[in-house]
Amino acid sequence: MSRLFVALAALLLVPASARAEGACEQWIAPALAEGPVPFGFLSADVATGRRACPRTEVGLGVQGGAIVETANFYGAVTAAGLVSGSYALRPDLEVFATLEVPRFQFVQNATLTGTRLTLGQLTAGATYVALTRGALVVSPSVRLQLPTSFASPRTRTLGGELGAAVLYRPTPRFEVHGYAGADVSAGLGAAAAMPRAGFLVNVGSEYALCSGFAAVLDANVHFGHRDVLDYVAPAIGLRFRAGEHFGAELGASLPLLGAERALAIGGLKLSYRL
Repeated sequence: MSRLFVALAALLLVPASARAEGACEQWIAPALAEGPVPFGFLSADVATGRRACPRTEVGLGVQGGAIVETANFYGAVTAAGLVSGSYALRPDLEVFATLEVPRFQFVQNATLTGTRLTLGQLTAGATYVALTRGALVVSPSVRLQLPTSFASPRTRTLGGELGAAVLYRPTPRFEVHGYAGADVSAGLGAAAAMPRAGFLVNVGSEYALCSGFAAVLDANVHFGHRDVLDYVAPAIGLRFRAGEHFGAELGASLPLLGAERALAIGGLKLSYRL
């Protein structure tokens, strides 16, 4: 993992000889979403793939998931509203943020039932286009998980993520994308910090049937502490646009292997590209 951090730091120091041109400017419609499916199994957008190309947009959405364990007399439903935004400071540099507001949890076991409606997690980060060569784009990114969530009483979660996105777009209608990132987090409170570390690998592709509709198919693999397999989860997304600025995306992911307990997660995002 230390080699990954060194390699990403070196990429950040390399000047982009050709800024976010080429493949980043070739997408078929500016309002149509691009990159990996943005809905994940952790809070906000933690451990989800980032797109390689900077863009300025604001978004509203919802995402949720469910755990049903009949044999253990346990069930849980989580849902969150998502407010997100990104701003291209330069053609090769983007800052972004996502806030869960509100975050709802319902949990039930054999004897107890509980609900909680709170402010959720805030993440903020930046993406830098370090390399553009024709159809290829490589973009390191950093993302912070800030301790804003009240989902766990008397505990706040702080964390961060360092990764890199790769894009190969040979035509304006088709792309292959990928992302690899290491994430860490810990609890702040009276109890033990319980630090957690993970590593995500995302590989996927997107094809636009026309300028108003595209479909994306991803594969996500996430490892946790001591190389525990958290999940192997395919994800699918359907993307639409209306006019030059409005876009919409439906996405879902299903864990097939690993320790992840959720049956599935899904979400809807509406965006306005500036």
